[in-house]
Amino acid sequence: MEESKKKAFNTGILVLVALAILTGIEFFIAISLPNAIILLFIAALLKAAPIMQVFMHMSSLWSEEEGH
Repeated sequence: MEESKKKAFNTGILVLVALAILTGIEFFIAISLPNAIILLFIAALLKAAPIMQVFMHMSSLWSEEEGH
């Protein structure tokens, strides 16, 4: 059980770092490029994907339930 907690913690830290980097990129795009709404939208989608995958467990919605 301890190994799964450590793996989940490491995954959470990795996602946190990735989201921080993407937020920095978003900030740079927003201050340097006028009318960059499409790029900001793409960056927002890139941030939403790991949140949905890791923290909201969206992939489990389409997987087979164990034990059934």
